[in-house]
Amino acid sequence: MMDGTRRFHELDTEVKKTFYSRDLSRKVMYNSNFNLHKSKAANWRDTFYCSMSPHPLNPQELPTTCRYSDGVQ
Repeated sequence: MMDGTRRFHELDTEVKKTFYSRDLSRKVMYNSNFNLHKSKAANWRDTFYCSMSPHPLNPQELPTTCRYSDGVQ
């Protein structure tokens, strides 16, 4: 899981942009500075988020760098 996440963060910005969102209803999203509109000070960090509960996500929703293929991630 961690290797897949690392590979995601190493992707080209244009690829990562397809996952960028602040919509918490999405099962898979990428964003930065999670408290942008709430904090007076910047708390910058890139975050990759996958919601697995209460209903598991479809593996096809994950970036290809984060999927398992033939037992290899």
